[in-house]
Amino acid sequence: MKTAAVLAILIFLLLPSLGFSYEEIAVTNGGTIKGRVKLTGKAPKLPPLDITKFKEVCQNVPNETLVIGPGQGIRYAVVTLEGIAKGQAVEREVVHELDNIKCRFVPHVLAASVGQFILFKNSDPILHTAHAFFQNGQPQFNVGLYPGRVSRKPLLNAGIVKILCEVHSWMSSYVVVTEHPYHAVSDMYGDYDIRDVPPGVYKLKVWHESLGVQERQVEVKATGVSQVDFNLAQAPGAKK
Repeated sequence: MKTAAVLAILIFLLLPSLGFSYEEIAVTNGGTIKGRVKLTGKAPKLPPLDITKFKEVCQNVPNETLVIGPGQGIRYAVVTLEGIAKGQAVEREVVHELDNIKCRFVPHVLAASVGQFILFKNSDPILHTAHAFFQNGQPQFNVGLYPGRVSRKPLLNAGIVKILCEVHSWMSSYVVVTEHPYHAVSDMYGDYDIRDVPPGVYKLKVWHESLGVQERQVEVKATGVSQVDFNLAQAPGAKK
């Protein structure tokens, strides 16, 4: 009896560490969350990237660590619902493409779900690599991409994945992976929308690689539209 009691206590204590469990259900009365991610204050002048090799191919490579569009909209911010317990099913066979074009990863930021895939491509006439650094559980991988080669890799864990090219040190990209399908990457105007959300009260989070994280609470009503805007600012002391 004592052994059984100790085992039960251990299982109880370990439960929080077993990971988030997302239940897939049919959503028939879902609502939409939409909004805009904007920069507060003057947009900084970013330094040009240090292009050190293959300059005949690697021309005019933009610095995309902070892309500001019309009306101070922030591109490549990722908005996610945090801790949603159940909702739409994840489309497991979806493949997200990440290409190498003129010595930059395209697109610069992706959002995906656990169980989906990334297809790495190389449209350049030179060698690239895709070295993926994972935060939680999934082992890193480093794929050599000769011209025209493709490589498909699964996404097994939620978290933020940073991808670098070890041949060209200025190249970087991010993939934000969630357990569920409720995420969006902001466009050139800073706009995003997340659809088919079950009614309820949630925590909504925005992440940006250089501006950090901000969270808001949102109430989603059946078939309704909830507007949630984010205003992000550079940290004090950051270069302007």
